Amino acid sequence: MNLKPVQIQLETGDVQRILQIALDDDTEQALSFIQAVLAKKVEKELQRH
Repeated sequence: MNLKPVQIQLETGDVQRILQIALDDDTEQALSFIQAVLAKKVEKELQRH
């Protein structure tokens, strides 16, 4: 897979979850969010082009 800059769109719920994780300083939730949401969105964008 070739890496390149990507832009991803976050839904309102995703933004809310990110802010909540930051406020709670919850590393387990942060990792879970990265794996379940962010990584999938980035992989999808990399495959589109």
